[in-house]
Amino acid sequence: MINKVTAIVADIDGTLVNKGESIMPITKEALEQLHRNGVLLGLSTGRKINRSMFQRAKDWGLSFAFDVIIGMNGGQLWDKDHENIEEYYLLEPDTMKEIIARMSPLQINPMVYEKDYMVTAFFDENIQASMQRNHMEVLVTDGDTDRLCIQPNYNVLFRFDPERTEEVRAFARTVDCERYHGISTSPGIIEFMDPRVNKGMALHKYSQRNSIPMDEIMAFGDMDNDKEMLREAGWGVCLVNGSDITKSMADAITEYSCTEDGMGRYLMKYVLNR
Repeated sequence: MINKVTAIVADIDGTLVNKGESIMPITKEALEQLHRNGVLLGLSTGRKINRSMFQRAKDWGLSFAFDVIIGMNGGQLWDKDHENIEEYYLLEPDTMKEIIARMSPLQINPMVYEKDYMVTAFFDENIQASMQRNHMEVLVTDGDTDRLCIQPNYNVLFRFDPERTEEVRAFARTVDCERYHGISTSPGIIEFMDPRVNKGMALHKYSQRNSIPMDEIMAFGDMDNDKEMLREAGWGVCLVNGSDITKSMADAITEYSCTEDGMGRYLMKYVLNR
């Protein structure tokens, strides 16, 4: 355990909250206590930083606003002391088209984020669920995938039935190259992005531009897109419900899962009550 905790950043789904649900009660109380103690608190997510993301603290009933938000799996960075949102290593339209074409044999649904809405080739149950979780509208192109590639973007995301996750992950590994790679962010989702982009890279950017040593930052996560963040943070904690590779890069694993308030229980035991 690190001696000084200046900042804590956490993934959302499967870490702070059960997918699509409200924040866990012990986690909420732990964050309130940490905020009162002057610890900086933030989100690190695969979602886009937009108006709804800035509302999340209020939606969860927290009495404070988050101090830092890492979005698009490290492609975006915002913090309270810097008004602008920094962007890193966007994919070019031709590269996005190439990714969609190479993944087309699987016949799964591609989508991208634009401004405060999503653009997707087809509307289905998975997109509907994403709309509700992200509080975003959706533009459906009726199969026109070129419409998804009209401007540089952080990633190309594919949604599919969770039962196909292993099949899609295996196929995506055959598509990976030096210009882009696929990463599984949860069952039923795979995202392609520039290999230089990850949450750990963005955490370093946050550390540098705010003069906060990395060894004073704690991070929580659960899935493959969190692994670099947990490895690079001064203390990285993986939820017990997390992926094997993410657990292998963490300094600690919680005793309880997300649905059992694992993050909050860990904070209470090892940070607030130590």
